Formats: sequence, structure tokens, C-alpha cells
Amino acid sequence: MHWRILILIFLLNRVAVAQDIDPEAILLRAGDEFNAGRYYGLPAILKPVIDYSKTTNEQLVRTYLLLTQVYLILDDPAGAEDSYLKLLKADPEYVANPARDPIDVYYLSKKFTSTPVITPHVRGGFNTSLPRIIYDVTTSGTPIETRSILKIGVQAGLGFDLNLTDNISIGAEANYSNKAFKRSTVKGNGKYFGDDNLSTIERQNWFDIPIYIKYADDSGKIRPFGYAGFAFNLLVSSRGNNWEFRYESADGNIREITDRPENLTFKRNLLNRSLVIGGGAKYKIGKNFLYGDIRYMAGLTDLTKPNKIFYDRDGNFDQSIVKFAELSDLFRLDNLSISIGFIRPIYNPRKKAKSPFDFLKRKTNSPDNP
Repeated sequence: MHWRILILIFLLNRVAVAQDIDPEAILLRAGDEFNAGRYYGLPAILKPVIDYSKTTNEQLVRTYLLLTQVYLILDDPAGAEDSYLKLLKADPEYVANPARDPIDVYYLSKKFTSTPVITPHVRGGFNTSLPRIIYDVTTSGTPIETRSILKIGVQAGLGFDLNLTDNISIGAEANYSNKAFKRSTVKGNGKYFGDDNLSTIERQNWFDIPIYIKYADDSGKIRPFGYAGFAFNLLVSSRGNNWEFRYESADGNIREITDRPENLTFKRNLLNRSLVIGGGAKYKIGKNFLYGDIRYMAGLTDLTKPNKIFYDRDGNFDQSIVKFAELSDLFRLDNLSISIGFIRPIYNPRKKAKSPFDFLKRKTNSPDNP
């Protein structure tokens, strides 16, 4: 019985020793064998490196690259393609280079791609909005000079890029945005008299759905990108906050009127549209990316419902007009946002299929295309 236990311990020790290998030493030995022209034994020599749990991705890339060369020399195209595909699974962003890699490996690499079909991302940040007046509506019937004061809002959302080529993609997002803007009459050109002043703040909640075409660099640690497109903007709610009227009479008396927040949603068009333009840069961390983005959305739709300007929610004459001599202008809303985000590409190393977007692909330097 004791001798059986000793044999078992001996075998387990041999297995443990066999598992504790040195991938670098094996790769050096395999390189010497390859240079000496002894190709047939290389798959067996390199197998422990592939099976070893502590082999790094960089060592796997070197292993599969060597096996790809071996199978090409041995005229085994299926084995070469299988090895190169496994290389891409170890490093999806590996790009064969004719200045570094054997020319037959370079040409084989052209049959494969690791470009993610879909690249999801999440984003969040800050924004500010600027109303663009279409028509100034006043109780006096004459234009009133006003100025816009920037207010800070926030946004967060998620989206994805549908990659057409390594550089060109179609992007779509679903974002929540809290936007705000402040307008104030300019002193000397007030609502009632020359020295009165009215300031209003409007805060709005939106769901923005931008769709755009993006061009992005596909190599390097830092990768700039730019995009342009169109957005659907759904206004969820709008409130007028901190309405303040201040009048300083000639005798020095000051009269101030304030009002509680007013629901303005019913006076606003809910479905709106805008143009989108933006850009930024991605920073590669492992297989993922952090990115920074600046975006401008130019409103195309008048936010104000003209038939609701004079009425409150119940259809009665709006008493705030009497109190503040204030009417809602016809206006569009522009928005500037700055966001940071996280991208997690879903890599899919595969043989290339014929794509209708092949004409978009950037020309690359090759022996046939200097």
C-alpha cells in the first residue's frame, strides 16, 4: 500500500514540474530550430507554451506568429490561417508590418480583421445652453435688448458605434441631459421703463438621440476622432425658475418682484431636432479606452408653441404676463457639452467578408502600394 502512495506522489511531482515551464526558454529554442530549418518538430516544441496558464499574451503572439510562418513554409494554408487567427485572439490589435514580418505573413494578414462590429461606450459630463431668438415677443410690441448668461447642466448616456471600416463608423446614442439658460434684460432697455430689469432662468430635462458619422484614428496610444450628424431631442420637462423683476424709480425707490417656479412644459414643443458636430480623443488602456469629447448641438426647431404664449396650463390668461410683462420668445436652443467616457470594444477576430463599404477603406503602405 505504501509503495502505491509513493508512486502517486512521484507522478504528481512530475506533473507539477512539467507544468512549471519557462516560455522564454522554449521560444528561444524554437527560434533556433526555425533558423536551422527544422520545421516539422516546432508545433510539438511550442505546444507547452500554448498550454501553460502563465504564458503572457505577448509570448502567445510570438508563438502563433512563428507557427504561422512554419505552416506557410510547410504549405499548410489551413494551419497558417488557424495560427494567425489565434494570434489575433491573443492581441486583437496586432497589425502585420512588411518592415518587421515576413512578406507571406503580411499578405496572409490581409485576409483577417479584428475590428469590432459594434463598439459600446458610456459617457457623462457638463453642458451649457444658449437660446437663439427667432422672434422677440414683447408686451410693448418693440424688441427688448437681452443678454444670455451661461448656466451649467449635466448629461449622461450610452451609445455604440457600428464600424464600417477600421476608421469609419456610424454612431448612435441615448442621453439624458439637464439643460439650463438665463436671460436678463439690459439696463437702460427694460420692459416697462429704462431702468427696470427682468431675469429668468429656465431649466429643462431632455432625452437626446444623436446619430452621426465618425472618423477615428485606428492606431497609437492616443487616437483623435471627429463626427457630424443629426439628433432627435425629446423635451421631458421645462420650468421657469427664479423670475426676478427689479425697478429703480427716479426718486430712488426700488421695487422687486419674485415668483415661484412655473411649469413651462406645455408652452414648449416636445419633439425637436438639431445638428450635431463634435470630436475628441481616445486613450488606450489595455484593450479598452478612456475618451474625452466636446460636442455642439445646434437647434433646428422653434421650442415655443405660439398658440400657448398668452395662456396658462388651464387655458386662462397667464397672470405672469401682468406681473412681469414677460412673454416667451420664439427661440431655438443650442447646447455645448464636454464629456468623458469609457469604451469597451467587443473584438471579433475573423476572416474578412466582402463588404459594400470596402471603397471607404484607407489605403495602406504595402509593397504594391508605396
